[in-house]
Amino acid sequence: MPGHQTGKEWDQFDDLADSLRAHPSKSQILMEVRSAGYTLEKALEILEDLSINPVQHQVLLKGDPCCILFFLPNNDVREAVFRLTEAGFTRVKGINLRPDLRQNKS
Repeated sequence: MPGHQTGKEWDQFDDLADSLRAHPSKSQILMEVRSAGYTLEKALEILEDLSINPVQHQVLLKGDPCCILFFLPNNDVREAVFRLTEAGFTRVKGINLRPDLRQNKS
């Protein structure tokens, strides 16, 4: 999306998003948060409203904005990503856990 890249943080988010790989036991959401408006606290409230409690989160890029990677229980993250973008978070990428591990119990 060349038209969306306006600065160094955009390139770094894209690089982080491109490097994400499915985790064997956790879903993940990578998102950009800011100190005003689109904060970590607001993102956690949205996830809590969906009854999703992150197992942990990791700050991958410090600053304003910063990039945070949430590790979630093996939830399908489509609804969470939809709600986060609906709330105004524009830099969000979700990835579910590795599908081969979900289907192993047949």
